[in-house]
Amino acid sequence: MNVSSLFALTPEQKARYDVQPDHFKPTDRASVSEEYEVPDFIEKAGMRLWFNTQAETYRVHWHDAQEIIVPLEGRCAVTAQGADYLLEPGDFFLIPPGELHAMSDPEPGARFVFLIDLEPFCHQTGFLQVRSLLSQPIRISPSVCPEIYERIITLFMEIVSLYWGGSPSWHLSICARMLEIYACYADYRLAGAVPRAETPRENPDLGKKFDRLLEFLQNNYSKELSLEEAARRLGVSKYYFTRVFRSRMGQTFSEYLTYLRIRSAEELLKNRDVSVADVCAACGYDSVSSFNRNFRKLKGCSPTEFRKLHQTTFLL
Repeated sequence: MNVSSLFALTPEQKARYDVQPDHFKPTDRASVSEEYEVPDFIEKAGMRLWFNTQAETYRVHWHDAQEIIVPLEGRCAVTAQGADYLLEPGDFFLIPPGELHAMSDPEPGARFVFLIDLEPFCHQTGFLQVRSLLSQPIRISPSVCPEIYERIITLFMEIVSLYWGGSPSWHLSICARMLEIYACYADYRLAGAVPRAETPRENPDLGKKFDRLLEFLQNNYSKELSLEEAARRLGVSKYYFTRVFRSRMGQTFSEYLTYLRIRSAEELLKNRDVSVADVCAACGYDSVSSFNRNFRKLKGCSPTEFRKLHQTTFLL
């Protein structure tokens, strides 16, 4: 199959996609690095999809939205979480919310840049589990993820058509396809999280108990929580729990708890009236040094540096 046929555009499509459905015209970006951006979402939609043809550098910045970049013509160099990626036409590249990232001198051509707020999805059953898998940059391409690439890129191009299609239900239809993209990727990741021979067998009630455990962790991450206590809540041994948790979440219990705490810290740090020490305590850390170490490990900067990055805002 000719992969490029999955994302090729006609001249008529390019002309239509160059105009936003609400006729919004972007303001000029300030050429300042390490800025916090407030995305110009479509009103009450929590998303904005750009057909981008500018061969210019977008310096280091970050925002609370998830960003998806899909080059269509020409390669595109992207930096995210301190790593460099050279995206090929047709690659589907996902950048987690709150991560510093940049795009450097893309080759002449076109690309889609999709910004979407993940918070509305967090109320969906099971999305907390999926969101933990979206905490790192993700590249889906024919060579990296051949098993799911065609499905992912097809769903994304359906999103493009819906965004400019004018249907009254465009927003709901796009959200449905984004959930399908997340579910497709989660199933793909979790299927390989634990070797088949080591995947623990589950009793029929374990799934519901696990969902209740995730809700408990979401509401109590600031408390002192041990692996043993979590295993008791699930009604299994800590050894079995360790295997089940990793097979379902793609990470360890400790890694997931850290993810919840640091994600909460990001929100608290945006309030300048709350000290770093208070943020540390509110997120369940007894030691500021431990908090700083975990924050830097996940975010690539200290809590204080993160707060400074948030001070100045500019619009997309």
